[in-house]
Amino acid sequence: MRVILINPPIDCVLENGNASPVTSYLFYNSAPLGLLYIASVLESAGHDVAAIDGAAEQLNVEKVVERVRLFKPDVIGIGSFTVSFETTRRLAAELKAKLPHVPIVLGSYHVTLVPHEAMEDRNFDVGVLGEGEHTMLELVNHYEHGGALEDIPGICFHRDDGLHFTATRKKFKKLDELPFPARHLLPPNIYRPVPVDEHAFPKFSMVTSRGCPHACAFCQKSRTGYRSHSPGHIVDEIEHLVRDFGVRDIAFVDSLFCANKKRVHAICDEMIRRGVKVSWTCSSRVEVVDKPLLEKMKAAGCWRTRFGVESGSDRVLDFISKGITKEKIRNAITWADEVGLRPKAFFMVGHMPDTRESILETIEFAKSIPLHDVTVQINTILPQTPQEDMWKREGEKWGRVINPSTDEKSFWEPTFVPWGMEPGEIIELHRRFYREFYFRPVTLARHAENMRSWADVRKYLAASNLFTFLFFNQERPALERLRSVFGSGGIDAAAAK
Repeated sequence: MRVILINPPIDCVLENGNASPVTSYLFYNSAPLGLLYIASVLESAGHDVAAIDGAAEQLNVEKVVERVRLFKPDVIGIGSFTVSFETTRRLAAELKAKLPHVPIVLGSYHVTLVPHEAMEDRNFDVGVLGEGEHTMLELVNHYEHGGALEDIPGICFHRDDGLHFTATRKKFKKLDELPFPARHLLPPNIYRPVPVDEHAFPKFSMVTSRGCPHACAFCQKSRTGYRSHSPGHIVDEIEHLVRDFGVRDIAFVDSLFCANKKRVHAICDEMIRRGVKVSWTCSSRVEVVDKPLLEKMKAAGCWRTRFGVESGSDRVLDFISKGITKEKIRNAITWADEVGLRPKAFFMVGHMPDTRESILETIEFAKSIPLHDVTVQINTILPQTPQEDMWKREGEKWGRVINPSTDEKSFWEPTFVPWGMEPGEIIELHRRFYREFYFRPVTLARHAENMRSWADVRKYLAASNLFTFLFFNQERPALERLRSVFGSGGIDAAAAK
């Protein structure tokens, strides 16, 4: 069977191949590994598979449809997150119009979390609920050989009496049995790391575990359980990337790489034992890491660890169920800085209990700890999260939803506004967070240390539209404003080349 798997364009206003700066850098910097795992399972079973990353390739809906039509598939699979679902619906409608007899299978988080809502669109023939490797293989075999859809666990599909759900598929625990993701199906050079996250190239992503045991209020992966590949399998894949793709830097994009000390120590010990030469980054929990673990990570090639901090207010941290305190955050980030891991933290503004004062407290806290970089988003109430449950119970107590849409702009423009605040105030504080954090001598000096050539300067210049959007709420580059902060010499010289 000929199967094509699609990561759709994420920006519903992407019509001419141009994307907003935030979309370009923060959503298109990593391969869709879930889709590529499905592709590898299908290939192992003898099927002819193609893949399109409409997001990273910056294709609009029409261009994706043309690529699919030229492939002449027997089955189409589309994965969609909540933030990309409106575009996914447009894509499915266009595909069904051009290829009316080809079944379209919808997978990933959105249909899993809100299947009735997602499958209201009849252009989707089947929805895959949960992980898709084995389910998709059984579906493709069904379309090739026949049989009853009712016998395939983990799906939903339309019948005359409404949407029908089959038996729940058990979570697959033996992750090491899966083949490596079929990375060869996508161009290797389409992913654009943010300049502050670019360490060596080629840079690829890996995922070494699934799920998350924690209960953060804003997260769709809250309490989804946790399963991990074995340390040996993880290092096997690292060696595969280095040997077969020439990879020099790896971003571990697990929801939580540092889930427990024993696991991370074992992975690092195996990398050191084999003499693997590659740099890498990962996500950590502040209450899991300690200085000896961070030192081991550094010895194994880690150059950065990322922490989900979210707020600098203990009151807000407690409300969103982070299970951490400012003291624990300060300790972990200080240790990471001391061992040379250039810590980065993720923050949000506009939590339900946030006020102007708590956001300003968060900004000051971020500036008081030795962070090298931050990513700051605006809180969005996503479906099937503890936060949404709270909103349904007592939403009017905390604020108002001003835009129910959850496209990719949601995290950079307010959709929910706490009482006592206005949308424009949240945007102003969001941009102020970036400006006050980065426009400091200590932060500028840290980044200057990493600029060792004009190529490094040019990569920052290439991202000037992103920086001016985050700093000044402007979508187009404002080099004169950057010059006023950084000075003009390097920028002018690099621009002249």
